[in-house]
Amino acid sequence: MMTPDSIKDQVAQIRASGAGGYEANQLTRVLESAPGYDPAAMGWGTTRWTDTWTNLFTAGKAAGLRVDGIYTPGWSAGTQTVNPDGPGSAKEVTFGQAWLNAGATFDGPLPTPTLPPGVHDQVLQGVVAYRCLKHCAAPSAKDSVPVLDPESAVDLTDDVADGEVSWTAPTAPADARYVLVAAWMNGTGQTVALAATAKTTYLVDHFSQSGFRAVKDYWDDHAMTPQLRKAMKAGGGSMFFDSLELNREGEQVRSWTGDFLQQFHKRRGYSLVPYLAGVGVTDPVFDFTGDTGDRVREDYNQTLSDLFVDNHLRPLRSWARKVGMTVRGQGYSSWGPSPIDPMDSATLLDIPEGEDLSFTSGFTEGPPKFINTRGSDVWRSMASAAAQSGHNVVSTECCAASGSAQVQRQLLLAHVNQQFSVGVNQMVWHGWADQSAGAAAKWPGFSPFGAYVADVYGPQNPTFDDDKAINTYVGRMQTVLRRGELRGDVAIYRDDRGHSVSGSTGDLYFTDQSLARAGYTYGFMNSTLMRAPSATVSGGRLNPAGLGYGAFVWDTTANPETNPTMDLADAKRLLSWAKSGLPVIVVGDLPTRVRGNHPDQDTKLAAVIRQLLATRSVQQVATEAGVLGALSKAGVKPSVSYSDSPVVSLHRQTTDTDYYYLFNSGADTVTTTAKFTGSGAPYQYDAWTGAVTRMPLYSRTDSGVRATVSLASGDATVIAITRGNEDTRAAQLRDVCPTYATDSTAWTVVRPDNAHLTVRATKTGSYETRLSTGKTVTSHVKTLPNVTSPSTWTLDVTSWQAGSGGPNDTDKVALDRRTITPAADGNLPDWQHIDGLAKVAGTSTYTTTITTGSGWAADSGAYLDLGKINGLATVTVNGRRLPAVNQLNPNKIDLRGYLKKGTNTIDVGVSTLLGNAAYNSNTSYGLVGPVKVTGYTERNITAGCPSPVKVGRQ
Repeated sequence: MMTPDSIKDQVAQIRASGAGGYEANQLTRVLESAPGYDPAAMGWGTTRWTDTWTNLFTAGKAAGLRVDGIYTPGWSAGTQTVNPDGPGSAKEVTFGQAWLNAGATFDGPLPTPTLPPGVHDQVLQGVVAYRCLKHCAAPSAKDSVPVLDPESAVDLTDDVADGEVSWTAPTAPADARYVLVAAWMNGTGQTVALAATAKTTYLVDHFSQSGFRAVKDYWDDHAMTPQLRKAMKAGGGSMFFDSLELNREGEQVRSWTGDFLQQFHKRRGYSLVPYLAGVGVTDPVFDFTGDTGDRVREDYNQTLSDLFVDNHLRPLRSWARKVGMTVRGQGYSSWGPSPIDPMDSATLLDIPEGEDLSFTSGFTEGPPKFINTRGSDVWRSMASAAAQSGHNVVSTECCAASGSAQVQRQLLLAHVNQQFSVGVNQMVWHGWADQSAGAAAKWPGFSPFGAYVADVYGPQNPTFDDDKAINTYVGRMQTVLRRGELRGDVAIYRDDRGHSVSGSTGDLYFTDQSLARAGYTYGFMNSTLMRAPSATVSGGRLNPAGLGYGAFVWDTTANPETNPTMDLADAKRLLSWAKSGLPVIVVGDLPTRVRGNHPDQDTKLAAVIRQLLATRSVQQVATEAGVLGALSKAGVKPSVSYSDSPVVSLHRQTTDTDYYYLFNSGADTVTTTAKFTGSGAPYQYDAWTGAVTRMPLYSRTDSGVRATVSLASGDATVIAITRGNEDTRAAQLRDVCPTYATDSTAWTVVRPDNAHLTVRATKTGSYETRLSTGKTVTSHVKTLPNVTSPSTWTLDVTSWQAGSGGPNDTDKVALDRRTITPAADGNLPDWQHIDGLAKVAGTSTYTTTITTGSGWAADSGAYLDLGKINGLATVTVNGRRLPAVNQLNPNKIDLRGYLKKGTNTIDVGVSTLLGNAAYNSNTSYGLVGPVKVTGYTERNITAGCPSPVKVGRQ
């Protein structure tokens, strides 16, 4: 168990790692149990637990860190003070059934289902008799669900006396089959195993106020001392909940609550009793003829989603406010189907959160080489829902994967960049494991998910010191990606509960990628967002003060396939937008019915659709592939445009700057010329070094600038179009030369001092550069430096291995120096192919020398290409450490100012993951290369800078 000293030490380590905060989450018993853990003395709500929690929040505040905390023991929400039969615990609807032939009589006790273990009580919800039309012989495999005639329903609920009922089936037709269905509410009996409490923690009812009150009352009665309340408020963080695992081992639970029938009637406008037999999150026990079953289940699921928002999220947010905190949460299911709409949850949560493991944002190494983008649209739907609702931060539980300490940091970074590209702007690493004495039973220390789920980020990792550069990179990106408003080019209608509806894991909703490959950014709107006060059209823009969509797409072919529907009120609203001039594009065949069990509105919907299609601003295309052309025809241009590129863009806008985040989702390095909308000059942000540089080579367009960007696979950058912003002012770029190059035949054009233009050449010759002034400058390069590439290396490895001082003790043993010679192709062997290193993990230094030759001069420089790295790399030249290396593109490291004439020493530090040593994995480690050094000669284009001008005057 944590002590005040162990908390203080670990918080200091978190602070030193470059993190901005942490989430307190008790995971005492997952796959690995803490030895000596006593739930009665240390479990949730005990005096020792409260003291520990108080210390966690207090220490974080003292260190300048934000502290979040999970608000129940384990997940989903549960407490020790409820029991399966009582109020506040999770409930479900289950069915007893009795089958009758025509003319037969049922007379006796109501049929009852088998109750879950530990559950004893049942509360009758309704008794209805139906005629069965299909699959009536013996219920009911999944592919042979009995199909009932909804028109035949006979409500017998009021005829029940002392738990018995009598009913005689009609005599005709003579071969008919009937079923008497008794619907019961009972406790689910679900426990929260992760809670590890002295008494059993039962899952609470997430759809009633009594369920939330049970959680809050436990805090008030057992956990929340004045000291803890003060510490939580000072921490400035969020109450957190993890994904909503309300199922049984991934199998649906037909969730219910005590007043569900009344709430359903109030919210949906009709009684559910005649249709009780057909309810289900996905597969029902019974179905109805036609589309009645689908309609009823749409209403059932929507009612549950509404109840979760109203009876759990809203009270949680209100309580958090009183404690002085916000709410961060994962409003979806990661395992099995759920009725909860993640987009609806995102509209209410202060910080909606997702997780790549659930969304299948994907760790794959080829092809595609770095990133599986399946999960992109789940993130986009969450981010656009949050943005339209006024929430600026979208969080991710990053970056869980199968297999601890096996995901290389390059892959991790590409994964982070992908999530940034679709609206995420807060990384919560999964996770930091407590390293207090006694927390673990074996080396390398406590890991709640053992060797099975990545990852543990902390000082037990050889990469720990170098990981700070990653946290700094992430922090810089997040800073920019929270500025201003998220903007979108296109809104896509999403009539589905998306990620949660069937337990799906991150399928793309809009499967055709031509929009993204042309630069378009898009978000999603469901019924809730269409009805929001922010959903107005002005100046040809939808949600003009926020996302500012230029068009609305109603895609009835969206993935995963569902019955295309739309509420009548939403269709009318869409018609009004179209009449206001908003371009609307319909994909596929339009629906023939409204959402939910209101067939009387179908003809009205058809009339609205006819008007919609007759409106001048509306186009209809057969498939998603036709949307790109329809947008062009409607004159809807993306804010950043390029031609069929794997680059994915994101756009944020402030009063003085348009920020464009660009991510290469492809397997190879891509060079793309893009048109950026905005006023002013383009600046490129380097999140690794913090440098903000006015781009040296671009041209102007009617709406902004055209510039070329090159990105390695998985890499990302930010381009800002501005006349001056906080970054240019902080970097004192007020006197940047206003002249820029519009074209050049040189190898590259740079601004090494963020002012004067300079061309660099790796071959001799004459190079012409056209300037924005209209002048053309010719640069002559007659000589080049003769820089050698490395021929041999020495390798010094410090092996991290289990020490003798207990589970948290790591011995760091310096191994004998090795000499490494590149193969014919220039590659170095990885540690798997070096004798004695296959099961070694740790830190290392590769050392070599190069010579610059007699031609080295003041105008000479060189680029270092490290090739492939399996680990985190640092570079030191002649004893001077270079700025942080872009781990995704270590192929153009500028050595200007670090090399000298003659012999130069280059040290490449590589820190590895711990998996090979700790978990017997077989991950490739080390510098592989091939390592190359390319010399260049540079020429200043002094004619381009006659006088300095302020950025604000450009």
